[in-house]
Amino acid sequence: MRKSVSIRIVHGILWALALMALLTCFLVLIRGAVNVPVSGFTFSRINVAIALKLDALSTILFFMITLLAAAIARFAIRYLDGEERQWYFYRYLLLTVVGVSLFVLSSNLLMLFGSWLLTSYGLHRLLLFYPERAEAVNAARKKALISRLGDLALIAAIALVYDTFRSFEFDRIFALYESWPAYKQVSGRMEVIMILFVTGAMIKSAQFPFHFWLPDTMAAPTPVSAMMHAGIINAGGFLMIRLSPLLDSVQAGPALLIIAGAMTSVYGALSMITQNNIKRKLGYSTISQMGMMLFACGLGVYGVALFHIFAHSFYKAHAFLSTGALVDEARNTGFKLSPISVGGILLGLIGVAFLVYGAFNFRGGALFPYFIYGAVLWLGFVQNSGISPVKYSRFRVWSAIWLLMLVALALYGLIEHGLGRYLMGITPDPATASGLSVYSVSALVGLSFFLMGLLLTRTLQRSSSFSRRLYAYLLNGGYFSAASDRIFEKNTPVVRGGQV
Repeated sequence: MRKSVSIRIVHGILWALALMALLTCFLVLIRGAVNVPVSGFTFSRINVAIALKLDALSTILFFMITLLAAAIARFAIRYLDGEERQWYFYRYLLLTVVGVSLFVLSSNLLMLFGSWLLTSYGLHRLLLFYPERAEAVNAARKKALISRLGDLALIAAIALVYDTFRSFEFDRIFALYESWPAYKQVSGRMEVIMILFVTGAMIKSAQFPFHFWLPDTMAAPTPVSAMMHAGIINAGGFLMIRLSPLLDSVQAGPALLIIAGAMTSVYGALSMITQNNIKRKLGYSTISQMGMMLFACGLGVYGVALFHIFAHSFYKAHAFLSTGALVDEARNTGFKLSPISVGGILLGLIGVAFLVYGAFNFRGGALFPYFIYGAVLWLGFVQNSGISPVKYSRFRVWSAIWLLMLVALALYGLIEHGLGRYLMGITPDPATASGLSVYSVSALVGLSFFLMGLLLTRTLQRSSSFSRRLYAYLLNGGYFSAASDRIFEKNTPVVRGGQV
């Protein structure tokens, strides 16, 4: 009885946080961005302020996180009913939600790093919901070890930022960087700083080759997976959007995001379509979607990246919470690849060629990132518009497809334009590309990865020795999980049956 009351209290706290987050959104719309001081202290002559940064970016993500957490907690009341450790889940769910909320509301790098660690700890405890399951414990250990690499990268980046700017506060760092030319002259140091931040973001968002732990965490309860894939995994994208004033002025960081994001997105999508386990399929889908999000950050279209965070979070939460229905649907219809014709591939190549041409020439390259992102979306449309073996009226079906595509494109453009204006003053304008540069070359290389993914999708539909080997490789996730298991077995005892 006492546990039931405690669970209801936690559930009520989560809904109260969601309501508070909604009120902060209205506050920012009315009064503008504001920092709300909470506390502060001095450590080794370093002043550290604890304050909540309420602006267009933090408040809208705060609302998204708390709303999803409250909905997931509601679902878990019945899903975990009868579980002895149900209260354990709610206790650490609340801790994790508080950590993620403080992460997006942080006004300085130290507070951000502290909440980063708190979130990792809360997620680690949630992944250990079934301590008697060897696969759950080993997956949690993998995630913990990989996360420590991200922590080290973030610590190094923060230390270099303080050594350069003598401040941890976002507002002061951005203001100094924009107003003093001397800071922009230390380009080598800024390149290193942003590479470290990008590496931390890649690890946090399960990017290749730091991705292999994510599909292995599916032994955790479905509400844990929903919270992790809908909220926590987006931390890397938020970090890049928050640091966009610094990211926009360097070359190596965006290039790394573009190439790694494109590679991860294609790899995750190809691995997803070969999986026969619904939760692993959703896991690889998340890896792919995080790659697209960081790809957009690398291109500098932060409104697109923020929209991607929103769309993916709500979609993935619903997908995990309705996996039972998806399994029933799969049994009735199956998960089949639509065959891609040679004409479809030529249509994709022609569309990409026009979009690349427009990227360099339309308004002097001012809309370059949007054209590149549009080319990627066009390739996705071609891949999903194969010929179905079912007989149908081609005119009616294609008319409906094009009508839906135009409506979806118009809505997408309106929402993205609105988010871009909403982020005005927080993120810089998209980069321009009038010729070959590190930025434009990396964007074209990233686009080539997506084109390669389209061709490999067609290869998987053929019956050949190469396609069978490729299918086996993707089905096993590139054997990264097996390789990591062997490494852990050599260096640390692997848990079996809840014992070391």
